[in-house]
Amino acid sequence: MSIGQPDAALRQRVKSGELKRLYRGVYTYSCDLKDLDEYERQRETYRRTVLAAADSGDGSKAISHYSAAVLHGLPVLYGDFTRVHFTANRTSGGRRRGRASVLHSTPWRSGETVVIDGLLVTSLARTAVDVARSGSFVQAVCALDGALRMGVAHDELARVLMSSRGRTGIAMAGRAFAIADGAAESVGESYSRALMYSYGDIPIPRLQQVFRDAEGDFVARTDFDWGGVVVGEFDGYAKYIRYLRPGETKEQALEREKLREQRIARLGIIVIRWCWKDLTTPARLHRILREALGNAGQLAS
Repeated sequence: MSIGQPDAALRQRVKSGELKRLYRGVYTYSCDLKDLDEYERQRETYRRTVLAAADSGDGSKAISHYSAAVLHGLPVLYGDFTRVHFTANRTSGGRRRGRASVLHSTPWRSGETVVIDGLLVTSLARTAVDVARSGSFVQAVCALDGALRMGVAHDELARVLMSSRGRTGIAMAGRAFAIADGAAESVGESYSRALMYSYGDIPIPRLQQVFRDAEGDFVARTDFDWGGVVVGEFDGYAKYIRYLRPGETKEQALEREKLREQRIARLGIIVIRWCWKDLTTPARLHRILREALGNAGQLAS
């Protein structure tokens, strides 16, 4: 929102924490964000910043990259939420970085832009590819997995990658696309799988494998599976607490997950778990996987 007050009064309200500055001349009430967790607060603040920046523009440029991702609801890993990204439909001009925005000069083809709430935005496929070109291999896998999970066709991503040939980061985006899989249900699962590929000695797991008992009754669907001998769960206990069933307490959710793990173990399967802290220390995840797979005779030679 724009507030018609003197600059000194606005600065004081920002300093006191009552207001948060989004973009030039645009502020939001901090209390609107207080009930969100840290990740949600960051995403929502950035979304509002993107809308504020777009409102101050002339509408000829498309919101793109990480800014388009937040409008599409595409989860990204460690995105650039410090500036608003726009793309101009032209072949020259390079990239211009300002204090609050970045302007990319790269043409788009028919179908590579959409309109969201009256704003010109790069399509979900184009957005995922642009994000994939802009960061690390792990970030690229997370973006492309996310687009597939949200319903973008594999062929559509391939077409956008083809039309992006010659642009910075396209080789890395292509490597990530080769392993992209919409069956990964979260950024954390995509992050985990990208690290597994980077290790070189960890067998590639099956995703979302369903296990049944001798009577054919459903036991579990697991994040990762190595030959029905070892299964891996990212953020296992935490996600059961985060996604409580109606009327369920945290204690009941934990008990439900412990019983689930016991049923898997009765099938003779080893269950391993890891969390965000393990992902941010890749050597630790590597050790967890090597120990479990090595003990089970599933480690790649």
